[in-house]
Amino acid sequence: MEVIKLNVGKSSIISLKSLATSGYLWSFKLDRDDIVSVAEDRDTVVSGSIKAGENFSEKFRVTALKRGSAKLTFTQKRNWEQNTAAISTLIFTAVVS
Repeated sequence: MEVIKLNVGKSSIISLKSLATSGYLWSFKLDRDDIVSVAEDRDTVVSGSIKAGENFSEKFRVTALKRGSAKLTFTQKRNWEQNTAAISTLIFTAVVS
């Protein structure tokens, strides 16, 4: 488990190795959306710059809303494969002061 330390109002980027060209995308669950917000940072990928078979990083912006801690769980899987386990799971704890 990785810890992300933030001050209220500040942001940090989580960069995760992608297998999007194979259909595997990262999604996340957040246990405390009152402490931090998380959004996919789509501006980091330039449309058309990724060739078939290439991998890149999916980026997520974590923004501190108020003091406390929140658990972020990222899973990597194909969205259309509903009954299969994720191929990767990463857990982060955001600590906001």
